[in-house]
Amino acid sequence: MSVLRRFVAPNDCVNCSHRRDGDFCQLPAGSLDFLSYVGHITLYPAYSTLLTEGQIPQGVYIVCSGRVKLSVETRERKTVILKIAENRQVLGLSAIVSGRTAPMTVTTLDFCQVKFVERENFLRLLETDSRIALTCAAMLASEVNEAFEDVHDLLLARSSTEKLARLLLSWVASEPHNRDLRVSAEFTHEEIAQMIGSSRETVTRLLSDMRRKELIRIEGSTLIIPNRVALQAIA
Repeated sequence: MSVLRRFVAPNDCVNCSHRRDGDFCQLPAGSLDFLSYVGHITLYPAYSTLLTEGQIPQGVYIVCSGRVKLSVETRERKTVILKIAENRQVLGLSAIVSGRTAPMTVTTLDFCQVKFVERENFLRLLETDSRIALTCAAMLASEVNEAFEDVHDLLLARSSTEKLARLLLSWVASEPHNRDLRVSAEFTHEEIAQMIGSSRETVTRLLSDMRRKELIRIEGSTLIIPNRVALQAIA
C-alpha cells in the first residue's frame, strides 16, 4: 500500500547537495534549470510506494538519495525482489517513453529525496531539449544491459546455494579485498528468499550451512564474510 505522507523540499537541482557525476546531475546549466523548473523535489519516508506494477506511472521519479526496492509479483502471487537500487536510480523512464504500464513495483527502503517530473512535462522536455533526450537514451541502454546481466547471472546460478552466494558477494562487490568483509544484515530471511526466488525455509537452512562451514559470520546486525574467495568458489 502506498504511503501518502510526504514532504516537499526546496526545488533547486542546481544547488542540490546530492549532485554528482552522471545522469541528469551533469546536464548543462540551461537544461538543468529547465528540469528543476518543471519538476519538484519530494522527501518520502521509508516504505512509500512510488510505482505500482501494471499501473501507468504519473511521471518519472529520480531518486536523489536513499534506496528503493524493485519487485514483481509472480502468477502464484509471490513477491520477487529484482534489485535493491541505490540513489541516482531513475524510475518510470521506460514506461513513460513507451507509453506502457510500469513493469515493477518500487518501494522506498530509506528516507528518500526524489525529483518528480509529471509525464506531460517530461515528454515535453524530451521534445525540446536534445541533451536531456540523449541522457535518457543512455539510461535506457544501461537498463537493457543491466537486465541482460541479471538474466545471465540467473541462468548461470544452478542452485539456491549459488544464488545466495552471488547475492552476498554483490553486497560487498565495492568493498576492498581485505579478509573480513562486513555488511549490515538488515534484510529478513523472507526478503532474501524473494531476492533469489527461493523460500524462507531454504534461506534459513543455507545461511546455517554457510555459518557452519565458516563462509559467513553473524555478529549482531552485521554479516561478515571472512573469506571472499571461498564464497566465490560456490558462486
